[in-house]
Amino acid sequence: MRFRCKMINAFAMRDFTNTVTAISKMSKSCVLQITPDELYFIVLDDACRSPVVWAELNRDHFFEEYSMVGASEQQNKIYCEFDTLMLTKSLTSLKATARSVKIKLTNKQQPCLTLEIELPSLTTDSWQCVHDVPIKVVQRKDWQAYQVPDIPNFNISIELPSLKHIRNVVEKMKNMSPYLTIIANNNGLLILRINTDVASVATHFQDLNVPRPDESGKDEISVTVDIRRFFIIHTWDSVHPDTVTCSLRNERVVYLHLNLTDSIKFHYFIPAVAIS
Repeated sequence: MRFRCKMINAFAMRDFTNTVTAISKMSKSCVLQITPDELYFIVLDDACRSPVVWAELNRDHFFEEYSMVGASEQQNKIYCEFDTLMLTKSLTSLKATARSVKIKLTNKQQPCLTLEIELPSLTTDSWQCVHDVPIKVVQRKDWQAYQVPDIPNFNISIELPSLKHIRNVVEKMKNMSPYLTIIANNNGLLILRINTDVASVATHFQDLNVPRPDESGKDEISVTVDIRRFFIIHTWDSVHPDTVTCSLRNERVVYLHLNLTDSIKFHYFIPAVAIS
């Protein structure tokens, strides 16, 4: 298996760094799937061992050079697991100063993602900073767990207000309750609500866009989730999404989709919790 790519565009390097940084705030480990056309960052749910975070990065947007050889001609893919914080720290210099970065698979006493970052210098044309991020190659027998997740039919999809507004509200709520109920209807109303032993607290957002209305005839669709898992979405500010669409399957699952350019697709699934 071989993989090698190169980025020189400052915006591409920024987007790549911001994507990895956002994922690092959601999970300590991540699996990178390398294919001939795209890179995928995948985070599994520890309980059900199915993807809850799925980020797709288009090769043509990010890389001026890109070559890979997978496990076989029939299965031309590579899967490797890495520490998200370690990769994030290695990418720090890309945001402002780097001229280019090469990323490749290497074997330095153990498999690594090696980053060769070209930085400007006052005394020479440039100098190179090398980071080796240890990885664990995922065996083919385990690939099935990292396949594209099935996206179920949802009752309703509604565009969220500014992530800044969401953060301000949910940050206060999470200190009061471990659970958050998300409610939406066809009129563009979104309600974030918590229930405690002494009170029920809710914030209403009105006149939001509803790209997919509910056709079930219900007055509203609701899902109760772990509030900490929902609060994670405030970290997505770093990738500057145009909008974030929240899709609800009544009392089953929340699906959040970041609407970015065609070069990046970001998906996040939050299963419902049962409260006795």
